[in-house]
Amino acid sequence: MSFLDSGASSDVYRAIDGWTRKFVAIKILGNSTFDKRCRFRRESAMLTDHLDNPFVVNILDFDVDCEAPYIVLEYSELGSLQPCVSNRRDWRTIAEWLYQVTFGLTIIHEGGGIVRDIKPSNLLRFRTANGSEDVKIADFGIGQDLQTGSATTSPFGTEGYIDPVAQITRNFGPTSDIFSLGVTIVELLTGGKNARTSMPGPPEFQSLIAAMTAFDPLMEDFNVKSRPTSRQVCEQIQLILKAYDFPIAAETGRNVLWWGLGLAAFAIVATSNTWDSYSGRYRDSTGRFRSGLLS
Repeated sequence: MSFLDSGASSDVYRAIDGWTRKFVAIKILGNSTFDKRCRFRRESAMLTDHLDNPFVVNILDFDVDCEAPYIVLEYSELGSLQPCVSNRRDWRTIAEWLYQVTFGLTIIHEGGGIVRDIKPSNLLRFRTANGSEDVKIADFGIGQDLQTGSATTSPFGTEGYIDPVAQITRNFGPTSDIFSLGVTIVELLTGGKNARTSMPGPPEFQSLIAAMTAFDPLMEDFNVKSRPTSRQVCEQIQLILKAYDFPIAAETGRNVLWWGLGLAAFAIVATSNTWDSYSGRYRDSTGRFRSGLLS
């Protein structure tokens, strides 16, 4: 294994899957306290719940009860969006990334979850089979499943991306993810986090980003109701890209039936062993591989 990165409570390594001979990323929990194990267990559960979400990183295996708890994830050879803050792309490319992330967020939000730590370093780039790129949400370390309890009141997050309304009210929700994503897009567009900075792109695009980062400390609701939902952002950015003759690569090969069926009812119910085409193995009802990954 080779070391890749360190997070707040875990280290990430690159390894080779002995079964498929592909690179994988292994997230190993350090200083394993009870609270950290609980968050690690919640993260593995949320990742497993979103195995069919095309814009969430694919979990391959996990063990949160062993001496050194770990989660095995698909490996991103292209890395995160963090380098793109200084090496910026044109607004259309960033808008497509926004489309992909909000597509994934819509499934998460309408399924009762929140991410709470959206930032460039937690959004990974993957090369697709047709040569295009997908951006996937990669870290649920402080994520929350709102269906299993009330919104968390913990102050955890990354400074500069945390929703100020959530900091004041201690109430995190889907609009908190929208704010963090808005700041992320501003940073990718301008190199900084100031949403009032002049941004590239057409007026409709700029207005959408401004709405995502809406916050007025003088208003009773802090103007949070002005923020669009993840579904609204996804649909609006799709219209903007089409209006400016920029095809969305994610439209091809996607199961667009999700939108017609309504993502609010989205859930993964595994009733038997299912074939995972990425890894070439069967998963059981918990999302684990029947044979284990690193045997």
